[in-house]
Amino acid sequence: MVDWALAQNPSRVIDAGCGSGRFSAEIIRRQPGLSVVAVDIDPLATLICRASLAALGAENVRVLNADYTTLDLPPIRDRTAFVGNPPYVRHHDLTAEQKAWAKSAARALGLTMSGLAGLHAYFFLATLRHAREGDVGCFITSAEWLDVGYGRAVRSALVDGLGGVSLHRLDPTSATFDDAMATAVITCFAPGKRSSLVRLRTVESAAELGDLRSGAQFVVARSQLRQATRWTPLFRPRRPVRDDGLVPLGQLVRVSRGAVTGANSFFVLDPEAADRTGLARYTTPTLARAREVLTADGVVRASPTRRLLLDPPQDIDLRAPDHRHLREYLARGEATGVADTYICQHRSPWWHVRAKAPPIVATYMARQPPAFALNPDRLAILNVLHGLFPRVALDDEQLRGLVGYLNTHRTQLRGAGRTYQGGLEKFEPREMEALLVPPPECLRELAAR
Repeated sequence: MVDWALAQNPSRVIDAGCGSGRFSAEIIRRQPGLSVVAVDIDPLATLICRASLAALGAENVRVLNADYTTLDLPPIRDRTAFVGNPPYVRHHDLTAEQKAWAKSAARALGLTMSGLAGLHAYFFLATLRHAREGDVGCFITSAEWLDVGYGRAVRSALVDGLGGVSLHRLDPTSATFDDAMATAVITCFAPGKRSSLVRLRTVESAAELGDLRSGAQFVVARSQLRQATRWTPLFRPRRPVRDDGLVPLGQLVRVSRGAVTGANSFFVLDPEAADRTGLARYTTPTLARAREVLTADGVVRASPTRRLLLDPPQDIDLRAPDHRHLREYLARGEATGVADTYICQHRSPWWHVRAKAPPIVATYMARQPPAFALNPDRLAILNVLHGLFPRVALDDEQLRGLVGYLNTHRTQLRGAGRTYQGGLEKFEPREMEALLVPPPECLRELAAR
């Protein structure tokens, strides 16, 4: 990354989120005397950075203990290069003031910033504010923004304004950082650049990166990037379009995540405990673990050992004498704070989970593609699974044909969802609905094979 930045002949380098100063130190080693501004909001990090640069005898360097996103960075006449590894801070840990700044800054740039964006997305936004036409930049971040909704602002900025030049994605199964389980992509950009093409490549490990100025696997038109809602598929060779009559799964079914209890230890019971406490009559057999589907060979069935979900009817009269056991158990939940958890507080009544029992169930997060299974006994599902609910009339044979097709083609589903570090595959409901399957009239024939 430093090689790439220095090859652009900058007069100044901004180390954004400098931490201990690894980028700044490398720049000084290679080009002593170059103007460097290192910025970090953490006072301890900037102290370590100052010590590192002092040990190198750096002279033309400023280390600022400041917020890079709101920094007042004076412009210079010549080129500035921005380099860094923006901190990965999820939106849950950002303040309301930080989120308000991001929305306001994005609006001023003609962008829309989601409240779900992490701090690394803010750094792209701040760099677009700081930079002038002719500047350059090179950041390494988590690769999530390539595909997720909150990354739309970053993708839009790189297409229009920030001037994306190349993207170097590290394979999600590689361990890019020794101390963090995170995906990684290096983004090279040149604010104001109007080139119609952007270079993309995927490497197996950081050791294979080499010269960021070369080695592109694919060259993608900027217009294609502008239209795409997810960028990771663009890093793979495009499959030839086949006229095979496949349709999106979402035309046949609605995909919905399973029920959220808010406190599984309270709501999910083993059969013996349910019988012992007199609660069995208020429960329904449930699928509570993804491996129950992964090992089901296409069909999940009820069994005496199946775990049970406590889900009394919403209109049950708890005052009735024959509901004493349930009344006492729910009172225990109120006394121990279960009723005060976020999910329970937003349900009425708090103990009515509203279990879903779809005809087809699917895993959606594992280090393997999703697995699908028929659910003829209509077991309830928790939010570790997705449920597939028909939008059109599908008989048992068609349902069996659909599950068989999806499981037979599992390996082809890799990369159609979101891939996290270590090869963890995750499919949100809409991503699963985008999978291609045969139309209903072909499913009965598939079931007969």
